Amino acid sequence: MCLSENVKRFRLKKNLTQEQLAAKLSISAQAVSKWETSETYPDGALLVPLANALSVSLDELFGNDAVSMPDLSRRVIALFDQTDSDNHFQLARDICWQIERGLFNCRMEIEKGYDPNEIKNQHNASYILQDNGFTMVSNGREPFFAVFPQPEDGFGHFLKDRQKLQEIFSALSHEDTMNALIWLYHKAENDIFEDVVLASACGIVDERIAGVIEELSLLCVVQKHQITINNQRRTLLYLHPTHNLIALFLIAREIGYQGAYSLQMHWRSTPFFQK
Repeated sequence: MCLSENVKRFRLKKNLTQEQLAAKLSISAQAVSKWETSETYPDGALLVPLANALSVSLDELFGNDAVSMPDLSRRVIALFDQTDSDNHFQLARDICWQIERGLFNCRMEIEKGYDPNEIKNQHNASYILQDNGFTMVSNGREPFFAVFPQPEDGFGHFLKDRQKLQEIFSALSHEDTMNALIWLYHKAENDIFEDVVLASACGIVDERIAGVIEELSLLCVVQKHQITINNQRRTLLYLHPTHNLIALFLIAREIGYQGAYSLQMHWRSTPFFQK
């Protein structure tokens, strides 16, 4: 839309008459009428007051809808600056939900914030599913969002180190290791302990404790440090719980649901893994 059309559109949206808008700008109603019919254009000095009176930006007034990444970054930072730090992650969740709407070409209600009831009956591991990538939306009590753009050579390149992945999943399949993980994640980060403490707390037998420690090291949950006390070498374990495992656990909960779905009813036409 051109400037004249936008002046009229935004004036009507604000429920202002030409006379009321003119009064805000200390000009005549006739001048406003001429702007709206393209007979004349606002003086440069009036553009900012005009935009303020209509509660729009200059870009919106001139119909420049494009938003640059720096502009978007500044607006997002401003939102966080205006929000209490305790609510930053809730704000981030709402912003992620707007990203979902953007991927969906804004066909959902833009004015609404995140509402778990909006996807209440959708319990699968995908929300937007396209050839260019996919997103994950959990609709549990602790909703999370993840965005996975399609890599140039497909998602299969993540499996190049297949042996490491098998070792990770093998470690997580052991009951002793899972019990140790649960116990460790209840403790404060940077806690220091010995293997006998872990074995006693989790009921791990002597024959398994060394293997459990190795698996916890593989998962980057503990770090081993050798020290000498009274001429004896001892191994201390430093707890460093990684959030990556928490993300893995959250995603794993989605796997048991039946299939993936796409909000756009647009399924991928290409395989996830390329040859």
